[in-house]
Order: sequence, then C-alpha cells, then structure tokens
Amino acid sequence: MALKIAILGLLSLTQLGHCANIAELASQSGFTTLVDLVVKAGLADTLSNGGPFTVFAPTNEAFERVPKDILDKLGQDTELLKSVLLYHVVQGKVMSGQLSDELTANSVQGSPLRFNLFLDSQYYDGFFTVNGKRIINTDIIADNGIIHVVSDVIFPLTDDSIPGILTKDGRFGTLLTAVTAAGLVDTLSGDGPFTVFAPTDDAFAKIPRGTLEGLLQSKTDLTKVLLRHVLPDTLYSKGIHWDEVVTAGGAQIQTQLFRGGKVKIASYADGQRAVATVLEADIPATNGVVHVISDVI
Repeated sequence: MALKIAILGLLSLTQLGHCANIAELASQSGFTTLVDLVVKAGLADTLSNGGPFTVFAPTNEAFERVPKDILDKLGQDTELLKSVLLYHVVQGKVMSGQLSDELTANSVQGSPLRFNLFLDSQYYDGFFTVNGKRIINTDIIADNGIIHVVSDVIFPLTDDSIPGILTKDGRFGTLLTAVTAAGLVDTLSGDGPFTVFAPTDDAFAKIPRGTLEGLLQSKTDLTKVLLRHVLPDTLYSKGIHWDEVVTAGGAQIQTQLFRGGKVKIASYADGQRAVATVLEADIPATNGVVHVISDVI
C-alpha cells in the first residue's frame, strides 16, 4: 500500500507539472526512509542543489527488507551510509529509454552499476534491473534530474571477479580445482559478463570418487561439464523463468521457476538428466553473477 501511495504521489506531481528538486520530490512522494538516511548522511543539499543526477530510489519496503544489523551499521557509520546512498546515484539525466541490456554506468560512489533487460518479447515489454534489483517505476522528472524507483536497496559491488568470489566464499574448493585444471581461470576472470551456476563442495561429493577423479584428468570432458554451468551473459534471479538457455559451451540447459520462488537448473547430457536447486542467488561479481547450486549438472 505504501508503495502504491508513493507511486501515485509521484505521478500526480508530474502530471500537475509540479517542479521540485530530487530531495523535495522524494520527500513529497513518501520515500521517508530514503529521505531520512539522505539527511543523516549529509547529502540533502547535494540532491537539492546539485546535479543533474539520476537516482535509483528504494521504497520504504525495500529498506525494511535489509537485515537489521546492516541497517544499524549504516546508521552508525556516516561514511559507509554515504557510500551506499551514492551508489544509487548516477551523474546526469538517464531516462529509461537510454537503458540497454548489459549496460554499465559508474555511480557517483565510483563503483559500476549493471543494467539488464529481462523477459522482453513481442508479447511483453520486459523490465530492467540494476544490479539485479528490479526497476519498478521510471522517468520521474525533477528539476535537477530523474528518479527511477527500485524494488530493493543496491549495495556496492565487490572488487572481485567470479574466481575471486568463489575463492573467498570457502564453499567451492573442488570447483576451483576443476576450473584451474580446465584452464578456465583467466576466462572467468575476464570482462564477461558471465552467469555461473556454482556447485558447492557438497555437490561434487555426490559424484562417485572414481568418476570425479577421471573427470579431473580429462581436460576436454571437464571443460564441457564446467561450461555447462556458465552462461555468456548476466542472468539475475529476477530474470529467471521457465526457459531453455544456451551455455558458454553451446549446450542447452533449462531454468525452472516454481511457486514460492524456488529455482532449479536442469540439463540433459550423455543420456542423463541432472537437476540442481539454487541454494543462494545473485552473488554479484565485477564480471557477472554467481548462483550457488546443490548439484553438478
């Protein structure tokens, strides 16, 4: 309900021709949590008198979904809070018509934002995400910029590429061994973008030991299996639905979305069908995204 009121407020302001700066528009439209944090971070004057800026504004509900310990930490560290808020801001006016799939743009904070277009077809206009967070309302015009409304708070990206993410996580020792043996570390450290469905060590432990050892000794077979887990683009969970997608190795796998948001990934190779459940989604990297899965496919 609060989101509906906020959007109606924004629409009424723009329809009536009301001219307000970004900070005023956000305040008048019910983005109370965002405005309170902007004031606390000392950014109200910047968003009132500076610019032009494009702001990706999280709703109050978006902030409510942030774990309390993280919100408390932001409240206690003004510089960290400022960094997170400025990560939602891009210099200049960026209208929704200027967005494109896999577009990257530097935030005022300094780290890049990645935009993706999902479910675009002749039957459906699709929607954009920014770092995997859905843009739910667009092109709200202030006198010093543009506001786009986003479904969730966006946190700055890590400085690590996909192999770095896997290394620091600690759950992917076998996967990293396999990636190294196949000579794919440099590939997955490159610009990408990539989506990696990453099996955990527990997932590899389900494979008979002899079979796994044989796979690790055959670079050709190993590469084929590993690339079955890699897409040559960015697929965040918001864009996953029932579909068949082509992997970096040219194979087809199926993405499956079930009631309650449960996601599975299925493959059919060498006469065998394999299915994995996504255990954790949307771990961002500088060159794509990682989804943790329960089984090797």
